[in-house]
Amino acid sequence: MSPIHASLVVMSDIHLHRADDERARLLLRVVEQIRLGEVEYLVLLGDIFDFCLGSHPYFQKKFAPIGEALTAVSRAGTKVVYVEGNHEFRLIDLPWEGVHIVEHGTYALELTGGDKVQVAHGDMIYSHRRYKMFRRVVKSAFVTAIASRLPGPWMDRLAIGSSELSRSADQYRTVCHDNILAAVDSWLEKGPGDYGIFGHFHVPYAEPRRDGQKGGVFSVESWDSPNLLALREGAFYRSLLTRDGEGLHWHPAEPLVRKLLP
Repeated sequence: MSPIHASLVVMSDIHLHRADDERARLLLRVVEQIRLGEVEYLVLLGDIFDFCLGSHPYFQKKFAPIGEALTAVSRAGTKVVYVEGNHEFRLIDLPWEGVHIVEHGTYALELTGGDKVQVAHGDMIYSHRRYKMFRRVVKSAFVTAIASRLPGPWMDRLAIGSSELSRSADQYRTVCHDNILAAVDSWLEKGPGDYGIFGHFHVPYAEPRRDGQKGGVFSVESWDSPNLLALREGAFYRSLLTRDGEGLHWHPAEPLVRKLLP
């Protein structure tokens, strides 16, 4: 097992169904590699679960192994930040010691080397007004309080089935890179970060800043192809994971849309 050494490691959109499925086993292996290595920040950018209601005992028990692994990483000295995604609800209620939960919006951090990074799940950076209204409703205290009283297994099956149906239509949706990046540029320019990192869109952006300042915008792919994004020795790298998690081969994160500025 190869320990991971990096200033920052980011994962997003893993979409776990269970704590013992193939993706979960790989995630736990990677988390252990982080624990054994030297990582300043581990950031989970949401939708790590295909569905999780953190206030419900069923989901607290179901995903306890993930929480225990993240707590172990925190105790080893890594700061663990979990930004809630659109598939996750009330994660603040999970009994996970040492894991900082960000329920919504942008989280800003500064690394020891001085780099400033702001992170967000991504869905609220670029989305239709109707979607934002719907998200606020389903994540409201009223709705989540009602959901907490429903049978966990029934809710789980319904939510995962709906998620799979939604993803099956993704191949018919057009990704407008220009619109997404314009929204991300504005988000970064209004915030404190040199770098902006987001998930949600399942697209591996690695673009220079629109304003020509130091930094750039990066996104993390989904775990349809399990991967990591990391800041190592002052540069961003990606690693596509092998099934056993041992083959960590890092490659520079290259621009997908824009050419590098001079």
